[in-house]
Amino acid sequence: MIKKILDIKNLTVTFDGFQALNNLNFTMDIGELRVIIGPNGAGKTTFLDVITGKVQPTTGKVLFRGKNLMKIPEHKIACMGIGRKFQTPRIYLNLTVRENLDLIINRQKGVIATLFRKVPSAEIR
Repeated sequence: MIKKILDIKNLTVTFDGFQALNNLNFTMDIGELRVIIGPNGAGKTTFLDVITGKVQPTTGKVLFRGKNLMKIPEHKIACMGIGRKFQTPRIYLNLTVRENLDLIINRQKGVIATLFRKVPSAEIR
């Protein structure tokens, strides 16, 4: 049985000579919750971009449930259930709080379902 859900080994990311991550090691066990905090420029976004497949590291490995993510395209990583939430919330300012919540209730939550779902005419304004 795989105990670690995420295992990152010796991760380095360099952009045009700037080292955003330097030999980072990080693990998460199944059921564990971790929070990544730090000042601007500390590498938090780069770290998440590597895990989600948006950025390829200069060196190192990212293992999710024992599978190396480095050779898997970003969209396939998303299909594995790895995603991220951006800092800026996406709400519709012209809708009420209730209407914004109604948009997400009782919907399939997967990436594919979200991209290709049919929008009822009642939701189009």
